Amino acid sequence: MSNQQTRYQRNLEGNTSQKPQNQESEVVDFYKLKTILKKNLPWAILLIAIAVFVAFIYVRYTNVKFQSYAELKLNKRSEASVFGFNPLKEENSNLNTLSGEVELIRSKLFLKQVIDKLPLDVSYHVIGRFKNEERYRFSPFTVSYEKSCANYDQKFYVDIIDKENFKLTTNPDEDQWINQKFGEYFTFNGCGYKLETTPHFFNTERLFFTISTPESLINYVESNLSVAPENLNANTIKITFEDYNPYKVQAIVEQVSELYTKYSKEQKNKANQLKIEFLNKQLKQTENELSNYETYIEEFTIKNKTVNPSQDVSRLISEMVSMDSILYGINYQLAEINNIQSQLDKDTLSFDKINYLVLPSNMQPLFEEFSELKRDYQMAKTRYKKESQVLLQRNLEINALKDRINNYLNNKVEILQDRKSTILNRKREIENKFNQLPAKTNELNQKMRFYSLYEELYLSLMQKKTEFEIAQAGTLSEVDILTPANLPKDPIGPSTNLIYIGSFAVGFILSFIFIGLRYLLYDEINSIHELERLTNIPIIAKISRLKRYVAKKSGVIVSEKPRSQISEAFRTLRTSLDFIGIKDGKKVISISSTTSGEGKTFISVNLAAILAMSSKKVIILDLDMRKPRAQYAFNLEQNEMGISSILSGGIHWKECINITKTENLHFIPSGILPPNPAELLEGDHFSQLLNELKQEYDIILLDTPPIGLVSDGIIALKKSDHSLFVVRADYSKRSFIDDLHRSLNLNNIQNISIIFNAVKKENKGYGYYQDYYNDNGSRSISTLKRLFNI
Repeated sequence: MSNQQTRYQRNLEGNTSQKPQNQESEVVDFYKLKTILKKNLPWAILLIAIAVFVAFIYVRYTNVKFQSYAELKLNKRSEASVFGFNPLKEENSNLNTLSGEVELIRSKLFLKQVIDKLPLDVSYHVIGRFKNEERYRFSPFTVSYEKSCANYDQKFYVDIIDKENFKLTTNPDEDQWINQKFGEYFTFNGCGYKLETTPHFFNTERLFFTISTPESLINYVESNLSVAPENLNANTIKITFEDYNPYKVQAIVEQVSELYTKYSKEQKNKANQLKIEFLNKQLKQTENELSNYETYIEEFTIKNKTVNPSQDVSRLISEMVSMDSILYGINYQLAEINNIQSQLDKDTLSFDKINYLVLPSNMQPLFEEFSELKRDYQMAKTRYKKESQVLLQRNLEINALKDRINNYLNNKVEILQDRKSTILNRKREIENKFNQLPAKTNELNQKMRFYSLYEELYLSLMQKKTEFEIAQAGTLSEVDILTPANLPKDPIGPSTNLIYIGSFAVGFILSFIFIGLRYLLYDEINSIHELERLTNIPIIAKISRLKRYVAKKSGVIVSEKPRSQISEAFRTLRTSLDFIGIKDGKKVISISSTTSGEGKTFISVNLAAILAMSSKKVIILDLDMRKPRAQYAFNLEQNEMGISSILSGGIHWKECINITKTENLHFIPSGILPPNPAELLEGDHFSQLLNELKQEYDIILLDTPPIGLVSDGIIALKKSDHSLFVVRADYSKRSFIDDLHRSLNLNNIQNISIIFNAVKKENKGYGYYQDYYNDNGSRSISTLKRLFNI
């Protein structure tokens, strides 16, 4: 009780608007972090568990990989040094040689020969419960097929019946199996096949085999084969191959090593010679191309009588720009003349706005004369009758002059049209020439570009030819196998421990990011401890949270459920109000919040009822004349006669009194929604109403609008003896408290306390107050809801 008394003393000393001193200085809100960790720890653990579970699934359904390797040594003898040629350092020379050999081994031509030497075209797989296993060299049968019509990359499922019979299909789900015998040719999907048993025959498991195309096999070997220089000084190369079958990786590395040794002996000398012959052929073709381009450039210059078509293009562009400028001027003059004629016909011409620059020089006197006639005509209309001879004569003169002006204008238009037609014809001629020149220019530029490319290609080919001739004369390599291909016993991956550790780390990082995002996005107040840290305003009560369906159908809880825990909370609130001096005299208490939905009206009606139960005469005024809610708690149908009618001076307050089911509790609704609720509350009628109600009632409760949305609530707070501010758990924002402090300081409001509403119920329960606290007296809560803080 000492902490509570301290807060009440702060309220009486008028220090309620001060923010806690430590709130601004904290960089990290550890209490907020602790709350978020407590709420979201199950989710963080779930993220880690999901990451570890994904790792488990990956390990469970992923085949292990094996690696085999061999080391080769290149014995290089250079004859070029006899003639004094040694332009490169020894290490760089070795690197260049080894790089060439590496590329040779990885070439598709070499890999194709490796594939032809090994039985890789048909792969045999045993179908397992969780993953399939390839059987290389230990399959129960071998497959022969017609290469011209085989169904490549198609899975053939084989169900072995016994050592002589089997069933075959390509779609086991449709149960379309065909029965065949081992050692006999049969036709399937238009192609011939034969399956023969091996010494490793077994019939306990279902298998499938796949026939691969040479291209797919080359890509397969190329993607899993690694060839790299091992030691530059020793001229060694390491060949490595990775796959899921240990016998297969050993066979491929062994075949690559042996074939490369033979290939190096047979092809090394021929390789450079073939390259030189190819370069000679390319040089001859390049010389012919260069000669053709030189002939074309010479003929182009003679035919078009120009060596620079770009200058001709620039000249034609200048002429077209000049033509466009002239056309723009003609179009402008035509538009101005058409405008003048249109206004002249409609008799709306403004003579002081005529652009005489676009008209012939003799037109200005005519327009001045026409303007003078128009003025005389207007003056004559004021002196003579409409049928007088004078007006008729003036009208004839005006029409005659108008016709004369129109003739001049039409002549001018014809002249401009003829000139425009001439210029357009000239422009079309220029455009035709222009359209031809870019094509010729592009054609010439393209030929010149190709000429330069072929010239560079010729020089490059000559350089390469020289390099290969020197290499052929100076170097002869031989290959020794230092380490033959090994049969791997232990897999290289995936590393189970590393995957689990990595998955745990990923899950932990995701959990950390999740908690961090929740921390950054968290803004609601969810505990009374957090609320006390945000403000020094005394918190005089906390009201437990109602279940949603109960809150919707409930009115005055303290009357309907007097033995509930919420009713006890309102009794505690009543005691707290007595403690801060409410019982000392007749008081006006206002109840407000920052925004709608925080339970302001719920607190108002139940507090009014609990105060009335203590033999006090209580009245509650619904001052929310914008969005009234209080009448629903008292099950009132009509809302026409209320506060708005009283404050507008149209009716006396006693005519609006509603007697509730609770003894000593009266209620005045908001009334018809007015257009100016703030002005009504600021008027003298509201002060007079409060003074008269103080004569009749012990306590006056004001259910005000939210102070964070409209100004009506602040007006009510100023006229109250004490104010109660409602904060809703897991709904009200932390910024609402800052707004409250700002409003209190700005309006110099001192006597205010906080009610913490909709607090999560602690599953502790005491005595018979559990009959409303838990539905139907049950104390059980869903384990899932309790785990995830629902």
